[in-house]
Amino acid sequence: MSSSCETPGGPGAHWEAPQLDRCRLYGHTRAMKELEISLFPIPGSVSLPFTAVPLHVFEPRYRKMIKDSVAMKRRIGVAHTKRVVSRAKSQAEATQEERLNQNQDTYETYPVFSAGFAEILETLPDGRMVVEIAMDSRYEIIEELQQLPYKVVRCREFEDDAAFEPGAEKLREELDQFLLRIAGVQVPALKDYLLSPKWKSLNNLQYSFAVYTFVMFEPDVLQKVLELKSSLERISFLKDTLDKSTLQ
Repeated sequence: MSSSCETPGGPGAHWEAPQLDRCRLYGHTRAMKELEISLFPIPGSVSLPFTAVPLHVFEPRYRKMIKDSVAMKRRIGVAHTKRVVSRAKSQAEATQEERLNQNQDTYETYPVFSAGFAEILETLPDGRMVVEIAMDSRYEIIEELQQLPYKVVRCREFEDDAAFEPGAEKLREELDQFLLRIAGVQVPALKDYLLSPKWKSLNNLQYSFAVYTFVMFEPDVLQKVLELKSSLERISFLKDTLDKSTLQ
């Protein structure tokens, strides 16, 4: 995890109904096909559409990115990283004030990520910011428009190939039953949510991402899930993974 931010809360923080509401889970429509997005690289962080992502931001360049993007009504993308492009100066003996005024490592990111509009929840006296980004969709980088002081990219929406997917409903029911068997014993609040009208009303696109907030995956695996091109593939992958885990 980058030292430039923290993502507080575990998987449970993502599936609570109020947080899904803040992500505009219902009414996901948009006419635009290409747009500019500010990019926030965070090693090991793969954000999914229709989730609210909390961030604790202290690097100067990313504090500026947040302020600029909010002022310009520009989306911010949170992207998992492939490698470090350049290392920051050693921070071993740096004071808190020095860390707040120096940029950290620079990364090459994966080309597909989730993005949405940010809300600044709190700005602390030392300049650190508590931010939440409501991820509205997946995007794919077309070209890089700006590198400094932070990266801005031109993107297109990364869409599924098929709108009609026979078999998705059946797999969805089977996956819900599996989760209910687990939740009934371990997480009663999750069981209530899985049985709620709100959960049942999700379309397959929304469901195929929301269901991943209940299960922990390694970032590289979750990145592959993010890049799958259909709801059926995403639901099938999770069901197959859970089926295999019960046999081990």
